[in-house]
Amino acid sequence: MGRKRTCELPFCKGVVEGTRNKRRCDKDRNIHLHQVISRNVRKIMKYIESKEDLTANDVNRDLFKSKLDKNEKGSMYRLFQAMVREGYLLEKGKRGGLKVYSFSGTHSVDDEMVEETAAAPQFAEPQQAPVAQKPRQLSPEEILLGKLREFVHLKSGQWNHEDWLWLINRQDIREYGLSESDIGRILEEEKTRYWVQRNNY
Repeated sequence: MGRKRTCELPFCKGVVEGTRNKRRCDKDRNIHLHQVISRNVRKIMKYIESKEDLTANDVNRDLFKSKLDKNEKGSMYRLFQAMVREGYLLEKGKRGGLKVYSFSGTHSVDDEMVEETAAAPQFAEPQQAPVAQKPRQLSPEEILLGKLREFVHLKSGQWNHEDWLWLINRQDIREYGLSESDIGRILEEEKTRYWVQRNNY
């Protein structure tokens, strides 16, 4: 099972179990984390706090020189989802098929340093809570398109026949009732979009 350790997210007090490349937090907040991501959580947080908004591709390009493989990208995506659940990140829609995130202003790296060193008086005043925005309800077509885009990005714009069979037999894909040819057409469109965006970086 592997050794137990504290969750890499500084604002999560859970315990992580598992091997180096497959760890699950006992708070069930996210699966932690491929090593290159877990070693750089605080660095990623500092980057997030310095940007007005960002996508996973921005982080991959600026912090990792676009060298993350598809598994490490998936690991970073799960990290972002955990940060959204913790209120550290906000989702701001999509750009070029990728989710756009922004720092919520809470749980910053500096805040964590203050907590660890017994808070200085100037941090004692409570911060105003961010205004909760009710997310727009996505249509079934938008949800399916998001799943197919995620597949293209996790496969780095290329996949084999086994990947295709796995995708079209997923229950959460089949339930939308699209034919295999329609799914294939959408995938090819998203693949073209992916490579255009990637080659423009």
